[in-house]
Amino acid sequence: MSRFWPRRKDDHMPSRSGRWARVAPLLALVVVVTLLAGCGPEVNQPYSTISPQNPKTDDIQRLYQIIFWASLVVFVGVQLAIVYVVLRFRRRSDERPAQVHGSRTLEIAWTVIPAVILILLFIPTARVVFDHAAAAQSDEGFHVNVIAKQWWWEITYPNIPASESDPSKGPLVTANEMLVPVGSDVIVSLEGNNVMHSFWVPQLSGKLDVMPGHVNRLHFEAARVGDYFGECAEYCGAAHAWMRFKVKIVPQEEFDAWVAAWRTPPADQNPDTPDVVDVPTAFGACLACHRVNGTTAQVAGQGMTAISGYRDADGKIVPGPGPNLTLVGCRDTIAAGLLKNTPENMETWLKHTDEVKEGVYMPNYYKQGLTDEQVTEIVNYLEGLKPAEGCPGAGLPVGSEVDPASVGVIPPGAVATPVP
Repeated sequence: MSRFWPRRKDDHMPSRSGRWARVAPLLALVVVVTLLAGCGPEVNQPYSTISPQNPKTDDIQRLYQIIFWASLVVFVGVQLAIVYVVLRFRRRSDERPAQVHGSRTLEIAWTVIPAVILILLFIPTARVVFDHAAAAQSDEGFHVNVIAKQWWWEITYPNIPASESDPSKGPLVTANEMLVPVGSDVIVSLEGNNVMHSFWVPQLSGKLDVMPGHVNRLHFEAARVGDYFGECAEYCGAAHAWMRFKVKIVPQEEFDAWVAAWRTPPADQNPDTPDVVDVPTAFGACLACHRVNGTTAQVAGQGMTAISGYRDADGKIVPGPGPNLTLVGCRDTIAAGLLKNTPENMETWLKHTDEVKEGVYMPNYYKQGLTDEQVTEIVNYLEGLKPAEGCPGAGLPVGSEVDPASVGVIPPGAVATPVP
């Protein structure tokens, strides 16, 4: 029996022009869809890599464009070759067509051409990778240390003392919102004390892994004033999706005002805000994990020596130190970028902590007996931790038009406002 099905005499074979007329629209559709997918309008999205906001992300965007166009050329070329082979070498009779197995010319061609394409893509990629890595090793610039914890970010300014008069008190430490002055070359030293994370601000830099026991360094240029959204890009546990942060690029005078406000005790910043020793006793439970500069709340640990959460011999979670709450009233978000910082959301967070953010190590003291009145007093105190004349760096333009992030699962009756 022939290896090919015999053709019936009454089979209709379209002309060559008719065959191309059928194939051409399909090829045109493929090309148009591909172009639209890769070259759509440059909408300024907060987690988008196609809205570069400094020279570093311009370099990354150019690499994307080179790879996109090279991929498009290869894709179209392969599709045209397939169509040509199908039409040119279609079955015309029961005779077996000429075979090309073992053709040295073809084997060399389909080995050399991909190799050349990969080399052409490798050269600009390697240049960008090595240039960016070299910039991160500089001892100059504006240095920030970031420790990834579960599931939030501790941010330390090693060259800015917490107390201008007493540098021995350590550096300025905050959480989840990194303020940097515009025009600075920012060097970020990344480290973790639990599992692997990944630090990523798409509009300012490429992503870089955060590994326990090893310091990675990342560089970006603070070219434009604004708010820029970042997130953990390495799966790290239950609350990985809610481990977000912001980089706030501010004018130098706004940054200086923020540092001065951070150093000023709450009672001096705002006459309506009492010192921590005068707040309700219920706030005492918070002091085991949180610090407030300029107050007696200086017990909780910070830095790499602070454990972000572990289980004791009975398997019970023992919470480690949480974010520094100095100037928390000025932060745009709470719960590591999950909720907008409003009194309503702060109350929701305190009453439904483990429901709003699954896997969080912060205990739910409301379920352990904290009353509604005590929660209200704590909320009022925390929201009052800000200067009376207003927060430095407030009202910055957002580095995006739309924030696709949404609020997590909120329990029934607990209404929270998403990050705008």
